[in-house]
Amino acid sequence: MNLPAIILSAILMVTSIKQNQDGYLLNSSIMKTENKWRIVNDGVMGGLSSSKVNVEDDKIIFSGNVSLENNGGFASLRSPVKDYDFENFSGIEIKIKGDGKRYSISMKETTYFSGYFYTSTFETKKDEWVTIKIPFDQFKLYYFGKETKSNKKIPLNNIKEISLLIGDKQEGEFKAEVDHIKLY
Repeated sequence: MNLPAIILSAILMVTSIKQNQDGYLLNSSIMKTENKWRIVNDGVMGGLSSSKVNVEDDKIIFSGNVSLENNGGFASLRSPVKDYDFENFSGIEIKIKGDGKRYSISMKETTYFSGYFYTSTFETKKDEWVTIKIPFDQFKLYYFGKETKSNKKIPLNNIKEISLLIGDKQEGEFKAEVDHIKLY
């Protein structure tokens, strides 16, 4: 390996370490890499909701239409599936300009779909930027969108996927601009 390649490799490694230390899970820079988040809608279960994601002016635009037809009702933006360790953090922060609808942040501990997600729901303000901090102890365990009676704690050292979701029978068009989702 020649000197410029070694220097570039070191810069990339430091950048990767810095992003992890900053706790960013999603921002416009991440969406421009191989670690970008992807769309998963209720079509995986026969629903007809649709959504898309774009990066505009360093903001992530998550928009679409939630349909309740065919037992549908959700659209989501999901992180890459990998090993996440959140033990050194207290919660998740999201800076978002919404449409006045309810959204949620969810996490799961499996690489496959089991129906179980640790979820916390929050309200957005129409056309207004808000920063929402959600402590991990405010996440509840849900199974296929229904809250369970479980008091199981989130396995913070064993998260496999994070998602931003709109559901809760909120039929119709939606649009949320995301500045970032990060750990705090």
